[in-house]
Amino acid sequence: MKRAFVLSWVGITLLVFAGCGGTSRPPPAEEMGSSPGAAGGGGESFGGLDSGTAVPICGKMDDGSYCDCVDVPLFTDPPNLYFVLDRSGSMADGNKWAQVRSTMATVLRALGPRANFGAEVFPGFANESCALPVEIMPMSPGDPPGQGNGPTTSMFLARTTDAPYGGTPMAEALREVLPKLKMLTGKSFVILATDGGPNCNGTVSCGVNKCMPNIENQVGCPPGGPTNCCTLPYGTPESCLDDSPTAAAVSALKSAGFPTYIIGIPGSTPYANVLDALAIAGGTAQSTSPRYYAVSAAGSDALLATLKKIAAKIIATCDYTLTSAPADPGLVNVYLDEVVLPQDPVNGWKIDGDTVTLLGTACSSVLNGDVLGVRIVTGCPTVLIR
Repeated sequence: MKRAFVLSWVGITLLVFAGCGGTSRPPPAEEMGSSPGAAGGGGESFGGLDSGTAVPICGKMDDGSYCDCVDVPLFTDPPNLYFVLDRSGSMADGNKWAQVRSTMATVLRALGPRANFGAEVFPGFANESCALPVEIMPMSPGDPPGQGNGPTTSMFLARTTDAPYGGTPMAEALREVLPKLKMLTGKSFVILATDGGPNCNGTVSCGVNKCMPNIENQVGCPPGGPTNCCTLPYGTPESCLDDSPTAAAVSALKSAGFPTYIIGIPGSTPYANVLDALAIAGGTAQSTSPRYYAVSAAGSDALLATLKKIAAKIIATCDYTLTSAPADPGLVNVYLDEVVLPQDPVNGWKIDGDTVTLLGTACSSVLNGDVLGVRIVTGCPTVLIR
């Protein structure tokens, strides 16, 4: 039977480094390494799903020396991203639970201090199909850059090792999120991702059209057949589609100021109408069908691509304010997803005092979610458009 999960999150990766000058152009990001005496540290990017790619922290000079680097923080107001993750039985199919864990850890590593993170799983860890959701991580600041799996990422991974099991008490999970978010300051977002529909409500009754084993054409329950697997002696009400209470929980989050994004991962197609309704209730519906965010293929890459699109909706910007203006604007470079972006007044970037602005197609790539990682590095001569 299909299940569901919720994530609350997202941001643009931006690291700024100040350091020594030099006469050599900065190499591609993957060639940049740590200076033996560097004061700053690298973080993790979205390059690898398991371990990430080290953030470029220094420029390697032609003579083999490095620029000393200092991590310069930005003026930011990090959002609160609360993940509510489905670990129900169907998440074991196709290794989906492992892919979700890996992708979420990548997100935590990459965003680091640019967001605060909390997480809940449903059902909980009691040996019951519809066990109550459990908070595995209270809202916590993102890890400092350069620590790899820092305290927050490590906490998340350590507390999500249990195998998928049970049903999908999605409505209850969403109801538990609301009071937690009300206690926080700043902007908060929920991202619900599911490979199916909500259930686990023993107080409802349903016919064949809303009995999930029938919807999914499971053995003994053909759609439209005489046997309803949600009624005794064939089954129980817990397998009825719990769509109305779930929509009400999403509406309550939206009314309280917490938009809810809906992701449907592979397996969710039979519940497309339900997910569309949740996206509309959450105030995040896309303009065309499907109204929710459908992951087009199995695997971590497809899920990550969808999360990047949602991240862009939440916090993407083309203007980056540094804590101070670089001493020499001719020693500034911008990297988009590890690749240096030449300074170009049309489709590149410009700097004005303490503000770096992306222009043209460079700006569009960030706003569209095609690029997630944005890095501003000082200390090596600016790469210019040729």
